[in-house]
Amino acid sequence: MSALSRPYAERDGSEIQHYETFSVEYRDASHRYWIHHDGERNPAVSVTAVLGVLDKPALLSWAEACGAEGALILERRGELRNVDPKAAIDVVRINGLGKDAKRDAGADRGTAIHDALRIYASEGTAPNVGDFPAEVRGYVSGLCKWLLEANAEPVHVEQIVGSAKHGYAGRLDLIANLTAGRTLVDLKTSPKARVYPEAHIQAAGYSLALQECGIEPVEHILIVAVGEQGEFSTRAGCADPGDFLAVLGCHRAMGRVKKAAA
Repeated sequence: MSALSRPYAERDGSEIQHYETFSVEYRDASHRYWIHHDGERNPAVSVTAVLGVLDKPALLSWAEACGAEGALILERRGELRNVDPKAAIDVVRINGLGKDAKRDAGADRGTAIHDALRIYASEGTAPNVGDFPAEVRGYVSGLCKWLLEANAEPVHVEQIVGSAKHGYAGRLDLIANLTAGRTLVDLKTSPKARVYPEAHIQAAGYSLALQECGIEPVEHILIVAVGEQGEFSTRAGCADPGDFLAVLGCHRAMGRVKKAAA
């Protein structure tokens, strides 16, 4: 069954995606997943949470740059006079100029490209970029360019998937028929349309869940990153299910150690 028909039930704030032998529940309020299997409801770790165990040096550089940019803006406004340098970052945060504000902006652009994807999937045409807020139009434009250039035929859009065997779940962005064949597509937004290594692990996790969910396997995995100037870049997925399971195992090991060490 195509995910375009949204075959889950919505009740009590949960989305439930039913499969032959189990179901996956997601609650947006808590951003948590559960697996319903053999009459039990058990927590499932999200695919994105699994990635938290990975080293992300680019994220540290980004956070540092956000703080420096915010401080420079405030300094030029004259709002850091007589402020202890050690307290400058607190002033940056209070003024909404730090990494948290940038993170929230990233969430907004992620929402925008997924809205655009849903419009493309349901209407068969790219949305009007002008219908989106100015700050996300570049990202939406990049996605539309890729969709049209790839002549993507959506099969599953924003499909909740999971694994009762391995105890994880997530929401993949897109499975589409492309010229190269049936492809799992993971969408990313970044100002310069960069694809980071952890995206390959994330997509491999989604791909691993397909067989257990009874979804036809894909022939290819593709990471598509869209940028603020309307550009896009693509990378063929280079991680396999074993790579994802290794990271999942590390995530759980660290969880046990942190609990024991607390």
